[in-house]
This record gives sequence, C-alpha cells and structure tokens, in this order.
Amino acid sequence: MFANYACIWDRIAEEHPRRAAVQTATARQTYQEFRGQAESAARALKHHGFDSGDRLAFYLHNTPEYLVLFYACLKIGVIPVSINYRYGAREVSELISTSTPRGLIYAHQNQHVVETLTTSLSASALPDVLIHLDADDHTPHSQSSPFSSASWNDFLSTAAADSAHQDPLTPPPDDAELYVFTGGTTGIPKAVVWGVSDLLHVQQQSIYGPLGWDHPDDVEQAIDLVRNTDRAPIVTLPLAPFIHATALFTAMNTLVAGGTVVINPAASLNPDDAARLIMDQRVTQLVVAGDAVALPLLDALEQHAGTQDVPLRSVISSGMRFSDDTKARIHALGEVSIVDILASTEGGPYAMALSHAASDLPARFRLTPDAVVLDDHDEDVSDVVGALGLLAYQGALPRGYLDEPVKTQETYPIIRGVRTARPGDYVQVEQNRYIQLLGRGSSVVNSGGEKVFPGEVEEIILQLDDVTDAVVFGVHDPTWGERVAASVTVSENSTLTAQEVFEHVGAHLAGYKKPRVVMISERSHRGPTGKINMRDLRTSVTDHGTRF
Repeated sequence: MFANYACIWDRIAEEHPRRAAVQTATARQTYQEFRGQAESAARALKHHGFDSGDRLAFYLHNTPEYLVLFYACLKIGVIPVSINYRYGAREVSELISTSTPRGLIYAHQNQHVVETLTTSLSASALPDVLIHLDADDHTPHSQSSPFSSASWNDFLSTAAADSAHQDPLTPPPDDAELYVFTGGTTGIPKAVVWGVSDLLHVQQQSIYGPLGWDHPDDVEQAIDLVRNTDRAPIVTLPLAPFIHATALFTAMNTLVAGGTVVINPAASLNPDDAARLIMDQRVTQLVVAGDAVALPLLDALEQHAGTQDVPLRSVISSGMRFSDDTKARIHALGEVSIVDILASTEGGPYAMALSHAASDLPARFRLTPDAVVLDDHDEDVSDVVGALGLLAYQGALPRGYLDEPVKTQETYPIIRGVRTARPGDYVQVEQNRYIQLLGRGSSVVNSGGEKVFPGEVEEIILQLDDVTDAVVFGVHDPTWGERVAASVTVSENSTLTAQEVFEHVGAHLAGYKKPRVVMISERSHRGPTGKINMRDLRTSVTDHGTRF
C-alpha cells in the first residue's frame, strides 16, 4: 500500500472519533480532536504562507504538539524536518543551512540557541516563522530576541476565523515528503528524503505483521482492518525521542492501526515516571533505545511486577546495543515479545532479532525479505552459509540525500538493475538467513543510538591552546554500546587537564559528543607515516585515561 499517513488518520477519526489517539499522564486527545487540531495547525501554516514543498523544522522533544504539527504538515504537503533537541547553536545552524526550513518550532529551554541563529546564519537562511512551545505557554521570551516568535496557542489561533466555515483539508495522496537527519559515516549533516507513501509501504510489516493482519492494498482496506478487528487497540509509549526514526515511525504506525500514542513530555528520562506511565496508561508497546533506556526503566518496572500485572506485550529497539541479559529481564515481566531491529535512516530494516520468551535467547539477527548480503563482486550471498559480505537493502527506499546527488548515487547504487542501500555493516551468513554482525567499516561512534563523527570532535579539541594532536574514537561501554574517547597530545610543559577538554567540547557540541574517557600525553601516538595503531591506543586510553 502506497498512501499518505494523514489520509488514513483522517479516516480513522471519522470511524472512531472518540477513541484515544494521543495520551499523556494528565490529558487525552481523541482521534476527532487530534484531526481537528491538525486541521487548525495546517490552516495556520497556510495562513503564514506555507505551501506544498515548504519545510518546517522540529527542534523539539516528544510532545503531543509534535505529533499534531507533524500531522498538519502531511495534510498540506509541508515537509517535516527533525532536528535533535540536544544540539547546540553550531549544530542547529548547520542543519538549518542544509534543510532551509521556512519555519521552526522549538521548546522554551532552547530559546537561547534559537536567538543565536541571527549571528550564525545569513538573513536569507533564517526561518520566517517561529513557534515556541513552553511548559505552560506563558513563559516570557527574551525582549532582546530578534525573532517574532508566536506561542503554540497564538499560532493555532491565527487561522481560527478563516477555518470556521471551510471544508476539511484533503491530504495529498502520495507526493508528501519528510526529512530525517543522519550523521551517516562522515558526520556531515545530511537529510535523508523519504517519500511518505514509500515509508508507509516499507513499514507495513511493522504495522500489520505483529497483529497477524494481511497487508492492505489501499486506504479502504486499511480502514476495514481497523473497523473489523476485535483486538484492543495498541497503546504505544515511545521512550526514545522522535528525532530517532524508530520512535517516530512506530508512533506513526500505531496511529495507522487505530492505536494510542502515549507521550512522556519530559526531555530526559525519569525511570520512575516512565514506569508509572506504563502502568497507569496500560502501555502495551514500548519503544526504547537498547540497554541505555531499558536498564534504568527495568529497575523501576520490576518494583511494580511483584504487586501488579505489567501490561507490556512488546518492546521495540533499533540501532544500538540490546543485550540478552536485558532482554531476559524484560521477558520475566510477562508475555512480552522483543523486536530488536537492525536498520539505518538510509533504509531497511535489514534484519531483526526476535524473542518471545527467555528460552528464545540468545536472540539472533535474521535477514528481512528485502535484505541481502553482497560480496566484493556485488553477488548475493544471502543463502551461502559462511559467506562474508556487506548488508544491503533492496525494498522501498528513501529518495536520497537532500541536494547531494553524488552522495545519493554512492549510497544507493543500481546493482544488477535494482536500487540498493548499503549502510556499511559487514556480516557473516549463517543458516536460514541468520547473520552474525562483524562491525561497520567506518569510524563513526554509536553511543546510545547517537552517531558521533570523530573528526567533528577532534576539530573542537584542536582549538585548545597547547593541543598538537587529537584522536577521537569509540571504546566499548556495557550500557551505551560505545562511549567517546579521546587521546590528546599536548606541547611540553602544558597544564591542560582532561576536565578542561571535556568541558570545552561540551561548550561547543551536544552532550553525548563529549569524550567520556580522555588521556593527555606529550607523546604522539602516530607513526612515521602518520598512521595510528588503534588497538594499542584504545588499550592505552582505556587503562590510563580519565573517565567522566
């Protein structure tokens, strides 16, 4: 099925107007209300001059307003652009320069970052429309701000008079787009362009597979499935932020199936609050970011498990370490299925590791139907036991990188007549299309699902006085998968400390990019040709570095 998500959400609002679409600990929004507010937001965008193909950036953590405005964009063909709400001014400027949005919605705690954009962006690159979302929508904004920024409620009210007697908006059927930023393998911000209808098509297995439903051919069949089922609606809590494709796409998929998306509006994870939300809202499907989120949450959930039933029936994670020990603890909570997805923003899912009980562990990744393993000659060796090769995907794919045709051709080559995505992961093929991950060919550090490009961090460290060289890389971390480490070479008699390096990086880049292990040395680790023995360096930094 190729269709606009908004078309299906509109129809579900007609069929089940009183069913909960979005829920928080204190508020409930029915499908009718969800659609109505999205209509208002869409008309407000049009009132401000937005048209199909214009872009709106979301510099925001998970909130109900995020989903409402996202829905509004899809209704009129405006392109949503997700920006990591943890980013600082330098990083936000880069992403805005890349995506050139006409508007930006941001949380009040990021106002100081937004205000600095006038000094880092040209006048033509500045967004025309700014919307601030405050905790109580009454937090005063700085009078020195050069922007004219509207509150969320004021933004919605701009179209109230115009829309009172107008027919509902009809979403474009299949030409809408959305952008998802990825660091890729170079760390240079790139926007992956997804066609919304292509995304819905590739997500059908995730939407309908767990429910045991056949894939619908069109919107009418999709609505029939929701109408005729006797199953209780899915209740999904994305604990991973919407800036991660898995969380956003799973929320979108939940609404396609007529389910409820539960929002934890806190910008950071409080395990006790999250556990309470799961129990109080009877969450059946949870989206986490591997061990980094699951472990602290489990400590809180296990306290409830002894006194009351834990409602969870499925847990989804993608893109980072999710250990079998952690999965065993989740299975101990009850009849919970775990879906560990191997995917990338550029395409997939490539493989899944499924477990329905502790007896299914250790969980093993198995290729999805549209995934293949290609050898050095681009031959498909997916069924050749023992073969080594690169993971690839040949199903529905993004349209490419925004304004980067050369990089798009490199990432999505035509192999034997089929457009293909290759993320760079080497695997060994096992029986029945199971695979063993061998590692990624690039140097990117994956920490808690966030990609860190070493060169970006090295550039910041080299700004410090007395620093003559810097090498940034990843070291193993039992919770986050990898943590950022840095070997910093300084001039003789330097007084630079590891703490100063840590704080300097934090002042310029997002917190997760700060090196958590820093070794200061007057001796260079490079050989005569400039190359480094990374194995020895990792050991040295792990043994002698300062940890944060």
